[in-house]
Amino acid sequence: MEPTPHRGPADIRTTRRGFLGLAGLGAAALAGGGLTAACSTPATRRPGAGGGATAAAADKLRSLTPSYVAYPGVTPDVPGTISPLPGVPDVGGGYLKYPASATDAVSAAGKGGRYTAMTPLWGPPPPGLDDNAYFQACNADIGATIQFQIADGITYGDKATARLAAGDVPDLMVVPQWEIEKMADFNLAVDKAFEDLTPYLQGDKVKAYPMLANLPTPSWEFAVFNGKLMAVPFPTEPYPFALLYRKDLFGENPGWTLPKTADELFELGKEITDPKARRWAFGDIHEMLWPVFRIPQEWRYQNGKLEFRYETPEWEQGIAFMRRLFEAKLVHPNVISSKGANEKDLFASGQLLIYRDGLGAWKELLQQHRGKNPDFAIGALPVFAHDGGTPIMYHNSPAGIFTFVKKGLGAEKMKEILGILNWCAAPFGTKEYELATYGVEGKHFKRDAAGVPQPTDLGRKELAPSYVFLGGRPIVAEFVAYPDAVRDSVAWQNDSFKFIQKTPLDGIRHQRPSKMSGLQIPTEDKFTDVMRGRRPLSDIKKIVEEWRRDGGDEARDFYMKVLRDNGRA
Repeated sequence: MEPTPHRGPADIRTTRRGFLGLAGLGAAALAGGGLTAACSTPATRRPGAGGGATAAAADKLRSLTPSYVAYPGVTPDVPGTISPLPGVPDVGGGYLKYPASATDAVSAAGKGGRYTAMTPLWGPPPPGLDDNAYFQACNADIGATIQFQIADGITYGDKATARLAAGDVPDLMVVPQWEIEKMADFNLAVDKAFEDLTPYLQGDKVKAYPMLANLPTPSWEFAVFNGKLMAVPFPTEPYPFALLYRKDLFGENPGWTLPKTADELFELGKEITDPKARRWAFGDIHEMLWPVFRIPQEWRYQNGKLEFRYETPEWEQGIAFMRRLFEAKLVHPNVISSKGANEKDLFASGQLLIYRDGLGAWKELLQQHRGKNPDFAIGALPVFAHDGGTPIMYHNSPAGIFTFVKKGLGAEKMKEILGILNWCAAPFGTKEYELATYGVEGKHFKRDAAGVPQPTDLGRKELAPSYVFLGGRPIVAEFVAYPDAVRDSVAWQNDSFKFIQKTPLDGIRHQRPSKMSGLQIPTEDKFTDVMRGRRPLSDIKKIVEEWRRDGGDEARDFYMKVLRDNGRA
């Protein structure tokens, strides 16, 4: 459907360019930051655990969340998979054709109010409200005016942090989970800045907003902060990321076989890379190498001990392998020389053939490039383990983005805002979804022979993910213009589902100790230096010791208490 984060786990730094297509192929919100909620003991808060670390139990969470009432929408053409794991999102299936007629799902959303909304965007900003017929049409259908304050997605976390610190928040503020994980004091800021939604949406109260009631319960559980329902969640698909490859170019080179081990991946990289032809095998794929080397998603509990991924021998193996790729010059030089290299563009131009991204990039790239290149095709490498054994796969949190409402607006405005968010959450197959996603027919899009909306020049100019960020919807693969990709994507998801690995904190809605969050960027930068040859491999242990000293051990103490409180240690 719409948004797709550029990367996976929340505790890793990178640009998040794109975020288009989350519903169905949405890339990843975090993999390791907070997991879903379903445990059995009271909420835990450990004083001194880095300024506000929390862990909440399912009985408390379930008492806060809205009742689930499924919206009878369009049945997927390609079936998905039902998750056997608590809180792990289902694979929602996919659509091969656009509905012949869209349903009018929401009426009288707004009451004439005017509100500001801050949302991220990974790309050029569209014209403002006064010069944008798309914004005007959506606002007219909603019955209220949303004035978007669109900010660069790459620096969005910095902007959100500054506004929270200054107490200058808009009426609606979208904050991705991967940015929350990097904000040391978010647990404190959320209560000061944003409204508690529990009185408005708890239990059957949500039935006044049917599209919000259609959101899955685990996503709502993940929107609980400090024992209160504080946001409207945007659900995610199960997977934080995949290794995407240029399927069309692989088809032209039958000697390029898909790898089943790390060594085969390395040899494939050597076969592909040809600097004279300006072609390299890889982007910075290290995050996807973590599951390849069976590195824990975050924490691992065994033999009575809790260890973080940095502390495992698998972590050292993964860092060493990634260093091999850099030393062999199999990674595109633009990626090596810049933290912000646009791997999507390099991938689209054929300058690199394998890169790590969320599944939402599949749709986004096809939309951008298949019109110019009808043969342009993408695949996802089947999940594999470095030694050819049984692989593992990480899983997303059940929600990756949250829409918060400014505190103190009053009950009447709150009800209107929730009506607006209800409109924004209308799923695929509704008129509201069509308008928010494609704009006005005949102006922003025209239908092709199969009835699929195709953007006009004005649509490409004026549309940007905005309303779609404000309301999540159940995840499906709905990019019906590319049925080959829908089939391939859902097949990959269904095949990968069985390898999702549970973690010791599965079922516990936890928020990190702030010291641990503050360690994320500097620690990851140190490991990046090792991977890229700027520091010796022997420094890995030193970096780990620094991480433990500066907050890692304190976080371990907190999480051990959480496990004990929940009967897991």
